[in-house]
Amino acid sequence: MEGLLVLFYQKFWDLVGTSVTTECLRCLNDRGSVEAVNKTLMVLIPKVKSPEYITEFRPISLCNVIYKIVAKALANRLRLVLDEVISKSQIAFIPERVIGDNAIIGFECLHVLRHRKRKAGSFTLKLDMSKVYDRVEWVFLEKMMLKLGFLDK
Repeated sequence: MEGLLVLFYQKFWDLVGTSVTTECLRCLNDRGSVEAVNKTLMVLIPKVKSPEYITEFRPISLCNVIYKIVAKALANRLRLVLDEVISKSQIAFIPERVIGDNAIIGFECLHVLRHRKRKAGSFTLKLDMSKVYDRVEWVFLEKMMLKLGFLDK
């Protein structure tokens, strides 16, 4: 069922619905391989008319439908515990938290540092976070989730 559009699944749900449901539940609940649904085509879309550098492209992921259903189900399961396992200082991608709050906090910190009478020992540090999501230590993530009480499945 790889490479089929969502419209196909919607139109022929009465024929494929049981198979799709069975495959999704297998991925979510069994310890079997998910290799068949874990294939994604990455495509680079130009951001500018004549791109010359890799930073002038926007990557998009073309995932198959089963993968999208399983990912959505996992996201919905995790949503129930996000407030308990994600620090209050982590703002991005969490409902009712606004990433713009980080900019406000940053400006407030700079304001305090600029207007401080004693400046010795104070400093600011600006980090380039553009690649932060490219490096995930999966072993650490798995151990952390187990420590937080997630099942090893």
